[in-house]
Amino acid sequence: FPDCTSPATWTEAHHIIPWQAGGETSVENGCLLCSHHHTLLHTSDWSIQLINGTPWFTPPWIIDHTQTPRRNTYHHGLTPQQHP
Repeated sequence: FPDCTSPATWTEAHHIIPWQAGGETSVENGCLLCSHHHTLLHTSDWSIQLINGTPWFTPPWIIDHTQTPRRNTYHHGLTPQQHP
């Protein structure tokens, strides 16, 4: 999740397309989230899209009227990039 600094060992797997809706349990349909952000995604209007294997998070309109997708740049020395 953008700006989250939790290490991978403290995260949970999240299905981007819920398994109840036919989403596979696979790397192509998942991302790791801390418990707080995992709950947030299930209880809010944030959405996730994988682009080239990287999760991009789109905030709800009430948080960002432009709904500009964001990504986590904290881990692995990633740097902010424009959405492709």
